[in-house]
Amino acid sequence: MRHHRKPTDDERRQIIEVRAGSTSAAVLARRFGVSTRTIYSTLSRAKGVPLRPTTTMSMRVSTRQLAGFQAALARRGITDQPAALRRLMGAAHILLRPVDPVVRDHLQAWGAQVATEGAAVNHIARKLNEAKLRGRPIPFTDDDMTTIRTFAGGLAEFAEAFRILWEAQLAKKAREVDKALEGLGAQSEAFADAGQPNLSRK
Repeated sequence: MRHHRKPTDDERRQIIEVRAGSTSAAVLARRFGVSTRTIYSTLSRAKGVPLRPTTTMSMRVSTRQLAGFQAALARRGITDQPAALRRLMGAAHILLRPVDPVVRDHLQAWGAQVATEGAAVNHIARKLNEAKLRGRPIPFTDDDMTTIRTFAGGLAEFAEAFRILWEAQLAKKAREVDKALEGLGAQSEAFADAGQPNLSRK
């Protein structure tokens, strides 16, 4: 026997709102991944209970912005744009939190290292320029070469370490977005049947 999950509070609110538009219980059950019995139970409990107040938000987006948003949702199999926006706004405290302290500390450490080694390279450059201007022999030593090579190597290591750290942060953010949008992809077909409105192209 198949066991259906329980809808979340946000999904219950959506069920009530969509049902008001005469969408069938069967379509709602497919859309939200619950049984028709759960749909009727949700509607029954909602009778006489006022919905939580909501606010209609309008916004202007460019054709490019809308296309990019739709493409990002399409890659996850999502066509219910209003639901996706609600989920992302609900997870704003996670998605928009401050920079990870680990990333910040790494960048500060790398910045200090680059500043220290860069100062040594600048000293060499000033020494060479001064000798050239005074017509003296170029005082370039093996130690100078070692300093420059160390600086160049440090930059290469920084670039690679930063790439790894950045990709890890992007992957982490993608997982957070996937979690916020979890379950919407499977609703795309039922969503089309329900006739939900799309974002307006401005």
